[in-house]
Amino acid sequence: MRFGSLIKLKPEYEERYIILHKHTFPGVLARIHKSNIRNYSIFLRDGLLFSYFEYTGNDYEKDMARIGQDAVTQEWWKLTDPMQEPLGTRKEGEWWASIEEIFHWENRDMEKKEAQRKACMASIRAYSLDKEDFSIHQIQVSTFKNIQKCSLYHKDSSLYSYFECIGRNVDEDIERFLAGLNVYRELQWIPMKEVFHTD
Repeated sequence: MRFGSLIKLKPEYEERYIILHKHTFPGVLARIHKSNIRNYSIFLRDGLLFSYFEYTGNDYEKDMARIGQDAVTQEWWKLTDPMQEPLGTRKEGEWWASIEEIFHWENRDMEKKEAQRKACMASIRAYSLDKEDFSIHQIQVSTFKNIQKCSLYHKDSSLYSYFECIGRNVDEDIERFLAGLNVYRELQWIPMKEVFHTD
């Protein structure tokens, strides 16, 4: 299972937030792993945090509850929560707003290697969202030898893309990949900076 979520970062805390996440408490990382979360990244752009992770367990609610009950994680949240500002459009009970995955593709024939992780965002305010636009049937996916995985998410009036890539010229591959999605021709994708990752 793949999950994407969003939250705002208060501008006065940006530098501190990045430093904290370079030195995440070992207990927090251990609890994330014990709760079956893998490949967890957080990206930042213009005061917005976009997170992506994969869940490998079989009881998501129980595993998330264990994170919330963890004493070390609670201490971590005392540091990070005041830096964040939840979205007004989040669901009741959410801190980070969940976002809808509208497209996923991965090259299952590719030998899995340590990948570069990339994320981009794009505004769709001027366009209506039609999920049929998010189709890769128009391009030959086999031509993307550097892309292992791609997921696209939608929230409010924006799109968010997550990529795992290997090799050189990955940015060119990402541009071509996004260009193969119909709706991309109308959009300007902006790169986001990874500020946290754990396997």
